[in-house]
Amino acid sequence: MFRFTLMISFCLCSLAANAGLDIIAYEKLSIVSAPKFDKDGRPLGEQQVKLAPVEFAERFTGLIAGKVYKYQSAFSFRAGSYSGYNDWRNELAKLAGYAQTPYQSLNGEIAQRYDVTVWNVKKGPFWELIDFSDSEGVIGPVVCKRISKDFIQYQSAASKHPDKSFRNAYEGWKKAFSMCANSGAIAFY
Repeated sequence: MFRFTLMISFCLCSLAANAGLDIIAYEKLSIVSAPKFDKDGRPLGEQQVKLAPVEFAERFTGLIAGKVYKYQSAFSFRAGSYSGYNDWRNELAKLAGYAQTPYQSLNGEIAQRYDVTVWNVKKGPFWELIDFSDSEGVIGPVVCKRISKDFIQYQSAASKHPDKSFRNAYEGWKKAFSMCANSGAIAFY
């Protein structure tokens, strides 16, 4: 019994250790006119992906839901654990100059957060990224182009951030948005 319980604990810990946000940026998308699919509905062609909005449909602008797209190149990276990504996103909001807003967490604690301010506005630097899903979704080329400009504009400030992890993540996101601004998309998994 102990061995079985230990095995379950190990499996759950392994799953939790691998949980996090993965990002894929696609560059130069074009619609595939007659795609072929495997038995699970995935495109069979090389460098092809089927895209659809999950939430935040307005961020999908420039794409057609459910279509299969061929991409010229792709870049993927791990944005971190879900909580790590949320911390990074809060730092990004701070970097962009948003004010702090009190936020009550699920455990009842109140904290001052910059990203909460972003959730309550409808425009501003990085707004469409910070006020977006932290687990899945797609941002299309129109919004990618706007966010890419924000990454360029705030590059100098980001390069002076005291946390090396933040700076490294900033560079990964900047590269991803630079690619998807070129008729592409960025997908969160």
